[in-house]
Amino acid sequence: MRNENGIMGNNRLAANCHLPGDSPAENPTPGANGILGRIPSQYVSAAVNLLPPAASTTASHQEIELAAGPVGKVRFFAEKKLARHHRHSHYFWSVYRAEPVRTDDLL
Repeated sequence: MRNENGIMGNNRLAANCHLPGDSPAENPTPGANGILGRIPSQYVSAAVNLLPPAASTTASHQEIELAAGPVGKVRFFAEKKLARHHRHSHYFWSVYRAEPVRTDDLL
């Protein structure tokens, strides 16, 4: 489709063509990721590396506890996601929440 200038691309009304069901019903809750934003990335990476390979497990969510340096002991929550690029795809873990673990907090 060509626009009025003869250039290929979406027209100026394309941003208004989405159905109401295309977007989340509500905005994410503030603080829904816990203290994840305050944890240095090397600790988040270390937590993901301790999880089993995403492709070989059937669980879609995992939890892991790790000592995260100055923050103390933290419980990380991860979900399994699928990345696709053309004909190739692979599963990976994505951490979506972290919360501090109190010493009197037992699972």
